[in-house]
Amino acid sequence: MEETMDIRQVYDRHSRRLYNMSLRIVGDPSDAEEVMHDTLLKYHDFARKKELRELSRWLSSVCIRKSIDKLRERHRYRHFLERCAMEDMTEAVCDTIEDVEYDIGRIRDAMASLPDHYRLVLSLHLFEGYDYEEISQITSAKESTIRTLYMRGRQKLAEMLKKHDNGQS
Repeated sequence: MEETMDIRQVYDRHSRRLYNMSLRIVGDPSDAEEVMHDTLLKYHDFARKKELRELSRWLSSVCIRKSIDKLRERHRYRHFLERCAMEDMTEAVCDTIEDVEYDIGRIRDAMASLPDHYRLVLSLHLFEGYDYEEISQITSAKESTIRTLYMRGRQKLAEMLKKHDNGQS
């Protein structure tokens, strides 16, 4: 069990990671900062700090949930997922981007310009290491919907990177 830290120590140790995690999901620096602060405030107000065994994991979970809440607030996220689940699931699998080397800055810019629903699923799967079932539980969406969002998000990301390569940005 981690020793209880004061809020400054928690901020110094975790704020940058929480901010980056939220930024990859919400795509807006001010929203990401707000989510990071809300996460740290939740820790500050949490009555059972001494019972936390994995503070980092707990903070990550809170941050991800708050980021998702921010998306839902901004774009009525649930409505989109319901609509997406109704779409035809037989769309062809996209070209992958793994076989082409891209610099991190271009990928970050392309990720930031993706629609929220794609950015959320790609970030949780690729950067945070969650599998489809875990993302499904976090977002309350069907696992098949998450798989579709992941495939379409990868396709959009690949298209954006290819357009940039061809000078069409």
